[in-house]
Amino acid sequence: MVHSRSLDELPDEVFVALGQRGMEGIPLKECTYACDGKSLLLIDVETRPRSITGHGVEPVVEDWHVECSKCHRRFTIRCKTRFVDGERIDTRINLIDDHNHDLGWLGSY
Repeated sequence: MVHSRSLDELPDEVFVALGQRGMEGIPLKECTYACDGKSLLLIDVETRPRSITGHGVEPVVEDWHVECSKCHRRFTIRCKTRFVDGERIDTRINLIDDHNHDLGWLGSY
């Protein structure tokens, strides 16, 4: 049986540290371009590596290829997750535009 992926697996927002003022939530599932579209269509998910061994520190990168339902431009939500002995420690989110340029760190969850 093949597991079908869904954007529901991602959180609605990621968080950015504001120093002593705490954390601020930033919406994750909206268009990264100027159209401000609030609906994304999942195209594909790529995972590298495909599995973790459960020993030591292991980075896993998931590229969520999405398309904005409003402007129809594509971009990638890149999730860089660190596992230590099989336990998820943190996930950093970067956005990659339709020309494969890394737009930088958006936040973490």
